[in-house]
Amino acid sequence: MVKTLPEIIAHRGSTYLAPENTLSAFRNAIDLGADGVEMDVQQTRDHGLIIHHDYLIDIGTELSAKIYDLTVGELRSIDLTKWNGVSLTTERLATLDEALACCKEMEGCTVQLELKAPILPDPDFVPHVVDCIRASGIADRLLLVSFRHDLLQQAKALMPELRIGVLTLGDLLSMMLPPPVIWQDLGLVNSMDEPLDEENCPALKKQVGMVSSVISDKLTLIAALYPQMSVRQILATLSAQADPAAYVRTLGFPVELVSCEYHTAFANPEVVNQLHDAGCKAAFWTVNTEDVVRSLVLLGPDCFVTDRPDVIREWIEKAQAET
Repeated sequence: MVKTLPEIIAHRGSTYLAPENTLSAFRNAIDLGADGVEMDVQQTRDHGLIIHHDYLIDIGTELSAKIYDLTVGELRSIDLTKWNGVSLTTERLATLDEALACCKEMEGCTVQLELKAPILPDPDFVPHVVDCIRASGIADRLLLVSFRHDLLQQAKALMPELRIGVLTLGDLLSMMLPPPVIWQDLGLVNSMDEPLDEENCPALKKQVGMVSSVISDKLTLIAALYPQMSVRQILATLSAQADPAAYVRTLGFPVELVSCEYHTAFANPEVVNQLHDAGCKAAFWTVNTEDVVRSLVLLGPDCFVTDRPDVIREWIEKAQAET
């Protein structure tokens, strides 16, 4: 039986060859063999749509400012040609129209477009994005994704044929679980329900040492994903999404794919089957190491979102050959 490879989506493009979320990063990712790219869109001060992940622009530039405080013109004037010790011929922040046009030129390139919720709510943000998608001519190979599912519902109502992908974060405790293959490689009991002797478990020792930094990093991430939401509202949101398959059934609009933070599968190895039973494809983000690939590939996911489009296909094929 021929084993199907998960779709490989380059997270923000090929980010070690060019600045993330730039046209060069997207082109490089496809050249490396990725099936598609993931990109982030957010709103500028003058209600333009720019491709950038963080609300703060400072990586690879001499400027430190918030995206939503700058105009498209000001953002487009930022020079990204000197990046990470590499001199690029020309590179600037791209508008949504430019990024989608770039992907249209690359035959077969699929797009996961993530909606970043505006810091200052604007009812015109989602309609503007939908208009750009319609005009792009590649809506059939685009998946609109977001952690803000209310924005996705709005987009689906405006464009019923638009494919939708729900992003879920998972709970903080599950994010501290090591990949199951590490437990296997160390000859340890592969169960979270069995007691472990810490003296004989270097992997567990390492995980314990990482707990505080992981929680700090994830809290920062959560705050950025859910702007203007109180701690109580955020906790309620995460709690509702703890079981992705059950959660997606409560949404009032059809969902093509659910993309989970990959540790979700370590806490619940049945999550892929459960999502398939719910009528959704299953994806994991952000899968960047071989041991994580080895742990996930047996579950049969439909997609990996990765920063390593250069090697992940090799890891997948190797892991499948071992089974």
